[in-house]
Amino acid sequence: MIVARSHAGLGIGGKLLAWVSEKAAEAGRHWLRLDAWRTNPHLHAYYLGHGFRHVRTIDLPHRGSGALFQRAISAPS
Repeated sequence: MIVARSHAGLGIGGKLLAWVSEKAAEAGRHWLRLDAWRTNPHLHAYYLGHGFRHVRTIDLPHRGSGALFQRAISAPS
């Protein structure tokens, strides 16, 4: 998931995370998990600010991604 820089600050990312969480809960999932670029501390802070917990960082050859995050999903209302 990515939001264009020209649309940064409009709350679109938070709305996308809420929508994905809702769909995952409807599907009976208990966790929302994602990975991010290892070298992007601003993105890490963004996910932490949205209730995610940093699980670990792994080094994947030929990929910048590898910072792993997760948060629990509430049951659908």
